[in-house]
Amino acid sequence: MHNPFKSLDKDPVLRSHLKKKASRKKAEQTASSGSSKIATEQKSEADLFLQAFSDVAPLSKGGRDIAGPVQPRAIVPPPPPTFARLLEENIEFEMEYSHEFMTGQVRGLDAKIYRKLKGGEFSVQGHLDLHGMNADQAKFAVIDFLRRCYMEGKRCVLLIPGRGLNSPMGQGVLRQQLSMWLTHAPLKRIVLAFTTALPRHGGSGAVYLLLRQARKDQGKIVWEDLFTDLDG
Repeated sequence: MHNPFKSLDKDPVLRSHLKKKASRKKAEQTASSGSSKIATEQKSEADLFLQAFSDVAPLSKGGRDIAGPVQPRAIVPPPPPTFARLLEENIEFEMEYSHEFMTGQVRGLDAKIYRKLKGGEFSVQGHLDLHGMNADQAKFAVIDFLRRCYMEGKRCVLLIPGRGLNSPMGQGVLRQQLSMWLTHAPLKRIVLAFTTALPRHGGSGAVYLLLRQARKDQGKIVWEDLFTDLDG
């Protein structure tokens, strides 16, 4: 049988063209097969992921909305000191002491006030005699007496520790102790000045004492601390 395309089969150019075309087609088929395989694998991985997390409920809010930044804790300043504590921390006394004479005044006290006290110009509104007491008894008695005088609004009182003539070496123990009690807590919060009395009020065996003016808004704070010291 006559084949009209038989002569074309012997044409080298045509044969090369047909061979390249066949190669391209084969490559396209191979690429198409590979893409299909990759797509199948990707689909398979997606299905596995969805299957693994199918029972997980999504969050209602974003992560930053749920757990915000940690705020630093506010530093709470300590409470301010009470009036009594401020008063105690800032009180300083100027003092003189000898065998026959003792005096003390809050630093900064008006000199006229001190001169009046030293000269016996203030009316004595109460007195306490410490004769026959030991140091512990006298301390308790002085604190209790001055507490009552302060609360009653008395300003000038007289303390009588005695001259101490019968004490060792003639030194009055209570006189020495008294100057310390008056210039230390708790009594230094209410004392303005003290000085040896004039002869008509006992001389070197007695002491004039000037108290601060009591204030209702401060007295309670001061005396709460005093009661603690008395109980101790």
